[in-house]
Amino acid sequence: MTAVVPLPEDSSLRLADQLQVLSQVAEALTYRLLELEERLEGQEGRIDERLQEAAGLESAHGVAMDQRLGDTEERLARIEAALRGLDRTGSSRHLQAVQPPALQQELPGSLIEEEGFELRAEEVDLFLDEGEQPFMDELIAG
Repeated sequence: MTAVVPLPEDSSLRLADQLQVLSQVAEALTYRLLELEERLEGQEGRIDERLQEAAGLESAHGVAMDQRLGDTEERLARIEAALRGLDRTGSSRHLQAVQPPALQQELPGSLIEEEGFELRAEEVDLFLDEGEQPFMDELIAG
């Protein structure tokens, strides 16, 4: 067998062609990378806009939540004030006026009077004489 030795001109021509193809591939890859970077910057801009919108909505929700919590605290204070009136003993505890907390703060302590009136045992009628009322079924049937 005889070994065929390529001519130096053919190998250098082949090497030049391969380098040309390699540079074209590198150029195509470079253009693609630049295109991907531009697209990535566009997506990052969109994400930043959405994050800012979400932060704005979150702060608006936070303000609304704080307002609701404040309203709830005020309602609880009024309920507690009303319940403080229930711990009084006696048959006339339900007849005593309950003042809302705002009114109690406006009036000086000397003006707020907690005078109630006591009913005598014979005046207290726990069950009013209204008589028995018929059920709805009896009203419809009758």
